[in-house]
Amino acid sequence: MTTIRLTHPLKALLKGGLIALALGMTTTAHAWPDRALKMIVPFPAGGINDTVGRLTAGYLGDELGATIVVENRAGAGGTIGTMAAVNSPADGYTILLGASSTVAVAPNLYKNLDYAPEKDLLALGGIGSAASLLVVNANSKWNSLAELVDADKKSPGAINYGSAGSGTSHHIKTELLKLRTGSKWVHIPYKGGAPAMTDLMGGQIDFLLEPLPTALPYVESGRVKALGVTTRQRAAVLPDIKTFEEQGISDYDATLWFGVFAPAGLDPAIAQQLSDALQKIFARDDVKQDFEKRGLATFTGNKDQFKQFVTSEIKLWGEVIQKAGIPVQ
Repeated sequence: MTTIRLTHPLKALLKGGLIALALGMTTTAHAWPDRALKMIVPFPAGGINDTVGRLTAGYLGDELGATIVVENRAGAGGTIGTMAAVNSPADGYTILLGASSTVAVAPNLYKNLDYAPEKDLLALGGIGSAASLLVVNANSKWNSLAELVDADKKSPGAINYGSAGSGTSHHIKTELLKLRTGSKWVHIPYKGGAPAMTDLMGGQIDFLLEPLPTALPYVESGRVKALGVTTRQRAAVLPDIKTFEEQGISDYDATLWFGVFAPAGLDPAIAQQLSDALQKIFARDDVKQDFEKRGLATFTGNKDQFKQFVTSEIKLWGEVIQKAGIPVQ
């Protein structure tokens, strides 16, 4: 067997090269991000989901020192864009705006859904949540949730409510309220929230459970009347509107929520950087105020707390869909 002896200069050269290689690898591993990130927003431009995504992308990009480009991938109730994120490389350069509808409701509503959030997505952190308002026509005879419930008890099935469509957040949250109150309200589905709101103002339907950010201008202008808010705390922008809990409805805390997710398999170090950056920006007063003026309360927990919250939401809405008899599509 031939033995190869390395001369001192060659040893030094190889040693130096290996050290440089090791340093280069270390530098590469810690260089993220070294280019722009993409945030997939699985909804059309212009709505509340898009607004939340763009606000978050701006603040998060500034914190990371990188540009985050928002890409709207709408369709099929947000599931097309969500699936696009699931199928993206887990390299830290694609993140997803996840919402309660796509992460918690869709897996329980669509039997042929191609993704399982707890398996295919990594929860990086919460963004915030928006309450919903129970709104009635401005000239409605009802002035509280209790009056609406009592009216149903006197004439079961005589009161109806609108929604943006079967299986939407409007629909499912109202079905949860029906379960909690024992009411027999009749569901009138629409093709979107806008026509439902139009018919509410016109007196064609009795009430609507509408996300606060979209209901707010109608309430402030006096075109509709708010009877209650779905969260345990009153909304900062409408402090005079009582919560459902204050009106005697226990075990009801339903929100439209948002969070940042990545494809499963993301490097833990990068995941932690993203999570830390999210926590840092949502601890800032200016960021909180920017979201609050749009009717959104920011999330303050870490990624583990957000993950637990997501798990509980998937379970909750699965139970509501089953108990309410909402058809799985």
